[in-house]
Amino acid sequence: MDFEFDIHFLHGTISLLICIVLLPMLLSAILSHTFAKQLQKRLVYLLLLNILWNSLAFLEQLPASYIADSTRMVIYILGVFCWIQYGYAIFCIIIDLAGNNLRPGWKTVQRFLNGWNLLGILLCLFTGFSGYFYTGITLNWYGYTAENSQFANIAILLFLVLPVALAAIIAYQSIRTNAYRIYRIVFSICATSIIAGFLLDAILPAFGLFIYAESASIFLFIITVTLFFSIFAISKTEMDLPKILNEIVQSLEKGVLILNSNGNVELANRAALQMFGVGSKAILQKPISYFLPSILPLNEMHNIPAIIQKTNVATSVSVSPLYSNNIFIGYRIDLDDMQKSQESKQKNSILEKAFQDNLNSINARFLSLQKLNRSQSLFLQSLLDYLPIRLWSKKQIGSYSQQNKKDIQERGYKISQIDDPPFTDLEKQALQSPGKIAVRNETHIDPNGKKRWEKHICIPMFDEANRVDGILGLIEDTTDFHALEEERNQLKENLLKASNFEDMSNVAGGLAHDFNNILAVVIGYRDLAETTLPKNAETARAEQYLEKMQHSLNNATDLVKRTYEHLKARKSDQEKTFAHFNVSLVFDEIEESLQATLPPNIKIIKNSSSDMTAYGNPTDFHRVMLNMGKNAILAMKDGGTLTYSCQKIDIPEKIVTAYSTIPAGSYLLISVEDTGSGMNPDVVKHIFTPYFTTRPPGEGMGIGLSVSLQLIKAANAYIDVKSIIGKGTTFKLYWPMTKTTEDEKHG
Repeated sequence: MDFEFDIHFLHGTISLLICIVLLPMLLSAILSHTFAKQLQKRLVYLLLLNILWNSLAFLEQLPASYIADSTRMVIYILGVFCWIQYGYAIFCIIIDLAGNNLRPGWKTVQRFLNGWNLLGILLCLFTGFSGYFYTGITLNWYGYTAENSQFANIAILLFLVLPVALAAIIAYQSIRTNAYRIYRIVFSICATSIIAGFLLDAILPAFGLFIYAESASIFLFIITVTLFFSIFAISKTEMDLPKILNEIVQSLEKGVLILNSNGNVELANRAALQMFGVGSKAILQKPISYFLPSILPLNEMHNIPAIIQKTNVATSVSVSPLYSNNIFIGYRIDLDDMQKSQESKQKNSILEKAFQDNLNSINARFLSLQKLNRSQSLFLQSLLDYLPIRLWSKKQIGSYSQQNKKDIQERGYKISQIDDPPFTDLEKQALQSPGKIAVRNETHIDPNGKKRWEKHICIPMFDEANRVDGILGLIEDTTDFHALEEERNQLKENLLKASNFEDMSNVAGGLAHDFNNILAVVIGYRDLAETTLPKNAETARAEQYLEKMQHSLNNATDLVKRTYEHLKARKSDQEKTFAHFNVSLVFDEIEESLQATLPPNIKIIKNSSSDMTAYGNPTDFHRVMLNMGKNAILAMKDGGTLTYSCQKIDIPEKIVTAYSTIPAGSYLLISVEDTGSGMNPDVVKHIFTPYFTTRPPGEGMGIGLSVSLQLIKAANAYIDVKSIIGKGTTFKLYWPMTKTTEDEKHG
């Protein structure tokens, strides 16, 4: 069945709209923490009553096809309970809103209304269900309405209008308080609702003029909304000013008395009661003459000494008249306990002195810290300015916050400036990877056309909360380092070439010598063949062959001789450059050369300080160390340690070894020590003999140590060897530190 709607359902529609408006207000009152607890309970009850009342009003306006007349009458009677409670709830809310501003007597009225409200509920419900309250139901232009009996009109007046009128009176009396604007609105709404309700529901209908006879629900809805926002405003800015002032007075250390115009005590704070040694009931409304007769007559006075007889407390009394709107209303008396005041002054003096001492100490400490800070700032700035690298920092937005002197000289003053773009790719990398250092090597050509190398380092900086706050940049000029690297690489290449040529020369010389011996044997046998060959026609051809053979052998002998002499002359023509060189640097190169083929079970150790300097040809020294290192590695088949050492040594007298006689003097003692299998004495005797080797065929020709010995002698250095079977071998070189004289010879 379709829902019927016409103008007769107007009152039900209005009631439904009121419920829709009140529901959010009810939820806000329940869930909000702004409302005062007592007012919150009252407000929730009032909103529930209004929602229930309007819900019943909606149901009672349903068309006849949806609800029977008997049911509609029961709903009307239940509505009576709501509006009786509604008037009482409004009165209780206004009572709680007034609080301490409530005048005497209203609490008694509230207790009376508690019983009055209960009587109204019982009476109205009894008379309603018995048929004395409503006489019937009629359908007007705005909807259904109940016909009130004379008893119903009196009940409305006594149980609804009366509590609302009393609430309006309380609101009017509270207009003089600090929340006067709120109470003025509440009073106006309550008074207007009562007057307008009488006008619309009683006076105009008496003259036959019906405008809207159910206007009470609308006016009570307006009162509800007004009370909701009033309670919200007062709860949010709740302040009982007299109560707060009283608490302030009670907390004062000095005694304070407030007298009325007759000289009777109206207020005494806790300090005053303690001085007089009485309770509040014993002093309030009593003449001041009972307690301080010495200050009579009462006039304005200041700091007058007085003794309180009961407690024998010496006080300083000050009396000041009180006025309100230029009308004299009483006196204020201030009591100062002189003993406590004196003690307080002494304590204050001690505290003031201690405070001043602490302040002086703090000032001295501050000046010391300030001086230290300036000193450290100068030191830090000097350190930054004279660093051999460029240093700068940027903030999170990209502006420069720090530059050292070297960076300013390179690219100018950039503090507070922002580049375009603000960050380079390397800086972005450091910012996007906190905790990691971004490094990149860059090259460029300087104005002189020289190639320069730079190492760029970017480090993220953090604030106290460990968030990225900026970036620190370092730029190091590594040109010298790279030039040194190139020089070292060139030196290695030259050493390799010289070593290969030396080895080739030695091998070729040995081969030439041996081949020459073989040729001599062949020539001898050819001569024997020629002398033993018979001289006849049959051997003539053989003689020709022997003659040709002799010619070829002569050519071969001559070629070997010329080759050997050429190699010897080439070797003699090599110019040796002697100079001071760093031993530690050569050790580093040796280690790097050996690491390429070093077995994993062999370890190289270097014991040499960076300032050890020897005199000689660094290429020859490098070759000697490399040859000895290779021999030591081959001797450690099962692994071990190869140690290069260097130290300064003074020899007071000459030392005779199996290989040389070492004159007295100062030397660098170079040691090459291995932990290999060692050598027996017979092997040690022959290790410097050319082509002597104990290795299997294909692993060496036995010329490395013999060449090393020649290079050692050429450098005016000396050698000694110690070897123990199963423990290893040590080569000791006594190398000159300075240029030696021409006549020094090796033994």
